[in-house]
Amino acid sequence: MPEIRELCDRIEAKIAQIREKASARKWAGYSRHGFVANLEAIIPEMQELHSLFQISRNEIEKRLEPTRPELGEHLKELNMLITVLKRNREMEEARIGKMREQGINALAESVTVPDLYSDLEQKVLSTLLKSMYMAERMRVFDRRRQNPAQSKGAQRTIFELLEKKEREIDDLRQKYEETRNKTFLGLLEKENSIQVENELNQLGRSLEGRTAITKKMFESTKEAFESLQRQMQEIEERVSSIDDTESQITGKTFELITMLKKERDYAKKILIEIEHDTIQLRNNYSKELLALQEEKASLRASLEEKYGKEAQELKRELWHRNENLKHLHESLSAREKKLSELEEENHRLRLVNKTLAKHEKVKKAFKGNRRKNGGDRP
Repeated sequence: MPEIRELCDRIEAKIAQIREKASARKWAGYSRHGFVANLEAIIPEMQELHSLFQISRNEIEKRLEPTRPELGEHLKELNMLITVLKRNREMEEARIGKMREQGINALAESVTVPDLYSDLEQKVLSTLLKSMYMAERMRVFDRRRQNPAQSKGAQRTIFELLEKKEREIDDLRQKYEETRNKTFLGLLEKENSIQVENELNQLGRSLEGRTAITKKMFESTKEAFESLQRQMQEIEERVSSIDDTESQITGKTFELITMLKKERDYAKKILIEIEHDTIQLRNNYSKELLALQEEKASLRASLEEKYGKEAQELKRELWHRNENLKHLHESLSAREKKLSELEEENHRLRLVNKTLAKHEKVKKAFKGNRRKNGGDRP
């Protein structure tokens, strides 16, 4: 089986190859045939990338180490993306075939879905960035195993620092994913959208009610048009007002849709740039931290070689001192035990002494009473 380092090289090469194909042209500008051909070129490459990650996962799980990277979630995401791409390719092929059967080939080429194509492009590029991040994590994991620190304390400190930074990056990625999902679904303006929607519903209900009333009034006054001309004029003004309201509603609706589309596109662009910058910073940090780890390991080895004999002598001296302290501690424990026994014996003697004193007092008092009683007798 290939080593993890070799698998990381193959994964990075495959990611670069897929990114080159995916970034050759904006997907929103593809025709239906061009979009299908693009997916047919990218899907096999994504499947190969999935297979490489699966092999890497099997290799990593053989090393029963608590700090090994978890690839299960990323494999699920890759598999889901491949399924989505296949489904969209099949749907586009079916639409092209249906239009050909109906004899409208020109329409099959001209009618496209640019927003859908653009969203799929962003998903592919985002997944490639995540794949590069996972490859770097596997490489760091392999480097840790190949160059362990000599001191357990130093190794523990470096691993804890790595895990802390990785947790921070994972938290940042999780926040990014939540923000991106909200942006794609149009939830960043959720409260404003709900407010506008409520206003539109209220205006729609008001429009329906006023239209119904106007129709009833118009029908009731149609037969007496000449005598009710003033009422007819008022009705016409109401109808005009209703038309103005409806035009305002339509304009607001299109304005809202345009605003949400612009904000969604801008948020997508910003989030992709943030993710790319985060990956670059994490890569630079990992390289610097690995260089620091190697420098520490080299310095530790040189110091141990230089001061090894002195350390051994100090350890022997420390062992003799510990032995002496142990004997001294045993002697002190024996003395403390003897003192405790003497204190208990002294306490017992004091109690006996107090008891004898009380007994003497009682005895003297008893004798005094007997003498007194004897003197009173005739």
